[in-house]
Amino acid sequence: MPKGYIEISGAPHSGLKGTIEADIYEYGGVDPTTIIGINQTWSVKLNWKIEGPLARLICGTWCLHVHLESIGRGRELSLPDPGQEVLIPLDPCGSGEYAYEFVVPPGKVKALDCSVPYKLVATVTYRTQCGYAGPMAGFVELPIVQFYDPGK
Repeated sequence: MPKGYIEISGAPHSGLKGTIEADIYEYGGVDPTTIIGINQTWSVKLNWKIEGPLARLICGTWCLHVHLESIGRGRELSLPDPGQEVLIPLDPCGSGEYAYEFVVPPGKVKALDCSVPYKLVATVTYRTQCGYAGPMAGFVELPIVQFYDPGK
């Protein structure tokens, strides 16, 4: 699973730290999983963790996205699309481990512009219990993915 980066501003190094990783999964497809037919369901599984003595003091929510940046001419896309942001409540009494799977139905990404490839990035940001942006953010760069129309 590709690993990413989490930054926690202002936290003593030993008081709070985090890790993040994500991967792409294709349902009903064949290797490689970075070339996906537009008639298939696929997903991005995201796992992240915060730990340290300060982790039990943090309340609020995580805000998640997967961004698809076209390489060349093509439409940009952010998941969830359409829809509300994915918000995951922090659980200060829990293990500090979090996971979410963005499941993308067939046809969500089109094979336009001769099946332009996309660079995928999964992001996690923090919002305080009052809804303000907080000092934690992370991302994972995923492989370049191409979507093609396999025909009928």
